[in-house]
Amino acid sequence: MNWANVEDFGVQLQRYRKRAQLSQKTLADLSTVSVRAVRNLELGRVAAPRRETVRLLADALLLATHERLSFELSAGGEVDEVLLEALSLPTSLLARPLIGRTRELASLVGQLQDDQQRLTVLSGFPGVGKTHLAVAAAGSVEATTSVPVLWVQLQEEFDRGPLQAAIADLLVGEGAGVSRLARQIGDRASLLVLDGNDDGQVRRETVWALIRACPRLSVLETGRVPHDVSDHHRFLVSPLPTRRAGAAQVSAPHAPALDFLLRRLADLRPGFQPGEGDLRKLAEISAGLDGLPSALESAASWATVISVDELLTMAREEPEALASHPAMRTDPVAAAQGVLARQTPVIQDLALRLAGRSGGWTVDQVVRQSGLPRAQAALALQSLLHAGLIVEVPSKPGGPVRFTLLHLVRAAMRSRSPLAPRLSLRAS
Repeated sequence: MNWANVEDFGVQLQRYRKRAQLSQKTLADLSTVSVRAVRNLELGRVAAPRRETVRLLADALLLATHERLSFELSAGGEVDEVLLEALSLPTSLLARPLIGRTRELASLVGQLQDDQQRLTVLSGFPGVGKTHLAVAAAGSVEATTSVPVLWVQLQEEFDRGPLQAAIADLLVGEGAGVSRLARQIGDRASLLVLDGNDDGQVRRETVWALIRACPRLSVLETGRVPHDVSDHHRFLVSPLPTRRAGAAQVSAPHAPALDFLLRRLADLRPGFQPGEGDLRKLAEISAGLDGLPSALESAASWATVISVDELLTMAREEPEALASHPAMRTDPVAAAQGVLARQTPVIQDLALRLAGRSGGWTVDQVVRQSGLPRAQAALALQSLLHAGLIVEVPSKPGGPVRFTLLHLVRAAMRSRSPLAPRLSLRAS
């Protein structure tokens, strides 16, 4: 079978040989494969190289695990244990501390270790930290249970490499490819992470087919919305709290969102020592950015060239600019527009009606504001919640549950988008 995006065997062989600064003859001597065979393989004259030949060449070229897997795949060979070693956790995120997610991490790890919970879908607003939480949880499971993690990055804009792209394309496709992957996993206990299934590229039928075929496989998926899955399998990732539990003021200095911002500032400005006044301003900034980790990282990047006072002005007057530093991958406002555009007209209209209301609102208030039946209003709110467009507002114990739109969602509605004309009509 042809695994898409894996380079031809001859191309890889020549590239790795030149990287090792070996002539064809030297490689032949080291591998015990004839010079003629090496030449014919590089020229693509051999349709199906023998597995032993591929192994000898890979050993002589000192290929890394992921390189060997791609090498074997391009030769049409079957792979087994090397697959489990190659799709490892992204080390760049493993090295970063997970801030303010202690309870979510413990809950998620518990779900992943539950034999009855074989599918978990992390959803939430773009930039809320789904991938980082997934990495931490998968790493914890791997460390405590020795269950191998197969990490598949589905977003093309990331530098996935040929192996990641090949596995991703296989999962997005249909037919024998998925069956082949299922055979590689077999009955081994393993955790498959599908990171960035934002548009449902990997269909739910494909995921369940893998789970049925691999009796000890669990799947953890991240996406902006939970596609075609019941509440039992959903795990909502909310923004970091912008005030400390039990604190009366938003400016409580050790709120998780502020802690995150301070740590990122410490990374980017090692000599920065905020005073009490700066802490209050930074707390207001973190609240204005909804406690979204990607937006807070953007603010920290801006802080390398502008003052805290200027940051605060941006947070108050143009939060969309503060949250969208050019160096960041995620543009929260554009992302919010995209998420809104995917909602049904009823849900879009409800979001527009609520955009003008300050503070939090209850389901009863939504019913009065929208005219929707109570059950339909509650379902619409649930859709907005799972899409990460609204967050729960802290309330008194025993009081009604209240929600509010993210500030950055309001900014998305004010900016130019297909929704803007409808909003202006409402305002008039």
